[in-house]
Formats: sequence, structure tokens, C-alpha cells
Amino acid sequence: MIDPLAKASRAAQILESDEWKEAFQAYKDRIFEEIEKAPSDAVERVLHLKRLLSAANGAKSHLERLVSEGKIAADSIDFEEKRRKLSLLGKLGY
Repeated sequence: MIDPLAKASRAAQILESDEWKEAFQAYKDRIFEEIEKAPSDAVERVLHLKRLLSAANGAKSHLERLVSEGKIAADSIDFEEKRRKLSLLGKLGY
């Protein structure tokens, strides 16, 4: 299994990069342009474009979820480390 902290770190790097932000915005802008240019009777085309937009948003949400899960994993590891240290100190009489 891939380390969730490593996955979160890579996902955060992607989401925070200027290249990702520019590419994602350009993709969305292009889809909106195509929707606006579509004739009013091009229902299937517009629905297809909306599905493409939805898929892109889903991919972005997945990356954001990886970051969130990584933060939760890091917090859990930190909590367990502190609990272990406190337990050890208690056993030593501190």
C-alpha cells in the first residue's frame, strides 16, 4: 500500500502548482466557451460538455481528498506518538 502521507504530499504539490491551476482553469474556460457557442438545440453536446466538466471537478476533488486524508493520517500518527511518549513517561514514573 502506498503511504498516505506521500500521496497527500504529491497531491498537494499538484494542486498548489501554478501549472495545475492554469491548466484546470483553461480546461474549464474552454468547456464554458463551447457550451456558450452551442446552438440551443445541441442538447447532447451540452450534456457531454457538462459531463466533461463534472469529471474534471471529480478529479480535482479526488486530489483534495488525498490531501485531506494525508493530513488526517499525519494527525493520527502525531497523536499516537504523543500517546506513546506519555505512556512511556508514566511507566518511568514521571
